[in-house]
Amino acid sequence: MFESKSARASELEFRDFSRCVARAKHLALSPSTISGSHCLAAKFDSASSLHRSVTEDGATGSWLIAVGTVVDTKAMSLDGDLSLLLRDYVEHGATVLQRLDGVFGLVMYNGRTHILSIISDPFGYMSLFYGTRGNQTWISTSALAVAQQIQATPNELGVHCFLRTGKVFGEMTLWQEIKRLRPAMVLEQSVAGTRESTYWTPVIDASLSRMTLPDAVDKLAESVPALLQRNLSREGKVWSDLTGGFDTRFLTVLLENAGLPFKANFVGPDHHPDVKIAKQIIRQTGWEHQQFQLPRSWAQDSLQLLEEALYGGDGHLNVLLLLRPLWVHHREREQFGTLLNGLGGEMWRGPNWWTERTAIGESTSVHYERQLWALMHPIAEQVLVSNSKRMVEDELLRQFRIVGERCPDAPNTFKLDSVWAYRETGHVGAFTSCAAGLLRVIPPLFSKDIVDLVMSFDYRWRVNNALVKHWLFRTNRAIANLQVEGRGPAAPLRIDNWYRFIPSRFTYAYRAIDKLSQVGLGRSIRGHARPEGYSRLEFRQELIQWAANKHLLDPAQMHSGKLYHSNQLAAFLQEAQTEKFKQDEFLGRIITVEMALRETGAVLQPKSI
Repeated sequence: MFESKSARASELEFRDFSRCVARAKHLALSPSTISGSHCLAAKFDSASSLHRSVTEDGATGSWLIAVGTVVDTKAMSLDGDLSLLLRDYVEHGATVLQRLDGVFGLVMYNGRTHILSIISDPFGYMSLFYGTRGNQTWISTSALAVAQQIQATPNELGVHCFLRTGKVFGEMTLWQEIKRLRPAMVLEQSVAGTRESTYWTPVIDASLSRMTLPDAVDKLAESVPALLQRNLSREGKVWSDLTGGFDTRFLTVLLENAGLPFKANFVGPDHHPDVKIAKQIIRQTGWEHQQFQLPRSWAQDSLQLLEEALYGGDGHLNVLLLLRPLWVHHREREQFGTLLNGLGGEMWRGPNWWTERTAIGESTSVHYERQLWALMHPIAEQVLVSNSKRMVEDELLRQFRIVGERCPDAPNTFKLDSVWAYRETGHVGAFTSCAAGLLRVIPPLFSKDIVDLVMSFDYRWRVNNALVKHWLFRTNRAIANLQVEGRGPAAPLRIDNWYRFIPSRFTYAYRAIDKLSQVGLGRSIRGHARPEGYSRLEFRQELIQWAANKHLLDPAQMHSGKLYHSNQLAAFLQEAQTEKFKQDEFLGRIITVEMALRETGAVLQPKSI
């Protein structure tokens, strides 16, 4: 955690901001502090921190602060020391950043040039926020801390984007004056002003594109475990998520092949689909594992985590969706300080291509508006005063086109992959950042070298997950033959197993019909939610009572109250206390926005749309 500014603040201002950051990330208020000619900085460490304190170069007066997990491919120190990176940066500038991988935030001060550089990781998944007040720029891993410090005002577009998608994307936040650093971004500050640049973007290796499927499988087997070994070997034993899906299975088998020690974890009651399949995998492998089950009193206990969920997610993650992960993280950190997840495995399966299904890999054209089908699910429109749907759609299309068309002559698969990685700042990035102070969360498959590799393969080997299925079947046939939730075995379709894929065809058909219903009719036909081990109804009733006690959802006292019809909101909350309610996510978004604006003292005065 750090703070810096382009003009010196008073000791009181600096101390207040540091205190706010410490509160946001549940850290002890004992930071390491450092200064430059025009900046001050504070670095907080927790038990899980890899890059501790401040790295200094006495010869030049330069220094470095790092959060998250920096992978310096030139110097992988076991203790996270980044002294060589700092010295090389002072000598050679931003060109040294091309050798970095991982999920991190960096602040580097060049004592020779007096330039302060704030640097995001290749995908921007460690969230770094900055905002300006007067001639001071405040930077932190906590958006709420920056918003409080500069007295930021609400960003109406960001709020509506969050209400409609549950995320914000790119540099957008809930506050007008605050931005999140874009992927692979260098923000340089000096007395002369501010300069922005980018140090990396994905590239296609033409030699990989010409590989046959067997050759691509060989390349996967040769390269990916080696890259994981390079990036993760110093971590020691780690947690690794295990679910009923493809991606965590792919990751855990890769870890085993790479000889990396891990303990699998899965969450939910015994009859949860993820848990059932995870236990089947464990029976085949004998992996060390742990099942986490929520307490019977979850409906009441979980409310105590709401403030932590708000600060952990920076108001950019639905606080209700964060409660379970945070509860698990608190228990995980008692054993290991690093958690791996399967996020990024989607790149190997190409699910983001389905909107161009009739022309995959055969065109440079992309229908970016179809990307919205997976992001903008039906919500209770009657609750909102203004119809902001078109405004949000236009903004997201603008962002996606900028990212996708950076290489206008590239195939549509490359463009869609680029947009997918960009979109994931609102999901992978937010969930990776939310655990800061508890654990270091790493999505290993979002290594830039692994992403370059998979994006370069012939798109045909990723359709229907062919590449991963063939690799899994070759590597561990028993695991490959086990069911993936709703999708048949994790093995290639063969004459001796074709019948096992029949149920998945019904699942795909149901999902397609549901998506058509959402797009055409504005409603979902989905049935009951999956079992979680607690009563959703009881939880909602407790939640709404908690909100009522705080007047959190009283339009007359809400900081976001102008967004809602009072009568419709009251009816919505009344329905939320019944079994038939199906808008849990939208309810969580409303609560998240109100908590975030209230915590920062920002009051939304929406314009007519």
